[in-house]
Amino acid sequence: MSTNEVIFEVLENTGLNWTVKKSPLVTVEGIEVPDKYGVIRSDNNKALGIVGNKYEFLQNKDMAHVIYDAGGELFDKGAKFKHPWNNSETLGSFGNIGGGSLKDGRAVFMQIELPDEHIGRSDIKRYITVTNFHDGSGSVGFGTGNQVVCCENTFQKAQLELSKFRHTSSMQQRIDEAVLVINRMLREDDKQMQVFEEASTKPIQNQNIKEIVQSVFGRNIFDIPDDKLSTRRKNQVMALSQDIETSIAEQGSTLWALFNGVTRYTNHSTSSKDVDYGLMFGTEAKINERAYNTMLRWLNKEELV
Repeated sequence: MSTNEVIFEVLENTGLNWTVKKSPLVTVEGIEVPDKYGVIRSDNNKALGIVGNKYEFLQNKDMAHVIYDAGGELFDKGAKFKHPWNNSETLGSFGNIGGGSLKDGRAVFMQIELPDEHIGRSDIKRYITVTNFHDGSGSVGFGTGNQVVCCENTFQKAQLELSKFRHTSSMQQRIDEAVLVINRMLREDDKQMQVFEEASTKPIQNQNIKEIVQSVFGRNIFDIPDDKLSTRRKNQVMALSQDIETSIAEQGSTLWALFNGVTRYTNHSTSSKDVDYGLMFGTEAKINERAYNTMLRWLNKEELV
């Protein structure tokens, strides 16, 4: 397949085969709003946000090209690299190019799959994740992501935002920058796997459970009398406790299992209406990050700045 054919397959099978454009904003009285434009999605005419006249888009097609071409420079071209839909060769030695839309297309993401790791008692699927916002609320971001296979817990980390990425004058400049940033993300991911591996060998202490619950619900959670806790908060604490117990049963009584109890909670037990978005950018992402930093502090035996 040619590069253009591969890009088309990526866009079609991730539901990202559409563009965005700016449309002038007009009041119901017919008055045009100066320097304000609605962002319109081409395939269904949904309004995704409001931007200024100088705002420039990174279209989904260009994003896919950058990821594909950067991956071609980074990974072994002689090895098989399959799409999730198993119909063509693509760019390297590890697996898939995936992606999708969040909040009707206000944000989009694409992922390059990395080799699986085995931590504790389960395999971990690993990704470099690239995100982009079409509603003007954020910049292009590169980060790491992983999913524990046995429980399908996803943890996204290290969204390095590149505010000038969409304004770069040439595609080659974008590709060159993406190669540098993805290499940085690969190093970050390797460090993260080392943290997970070490955590899988460290037994849980009672204080660890207390601190991890505080990382989720706040330091004063154990100071509030039971009759002063709302029913909603009681249910949340109970759900986290059950998720931690389940994770320990799966992974053993380790710090890795304790962290997985939190990610099980954010992935499967919160009441978020948009879990995928929450795990990347919302409350769930913040909870996971606090729990990760708490675990890292235990391993480093020092407070994080």
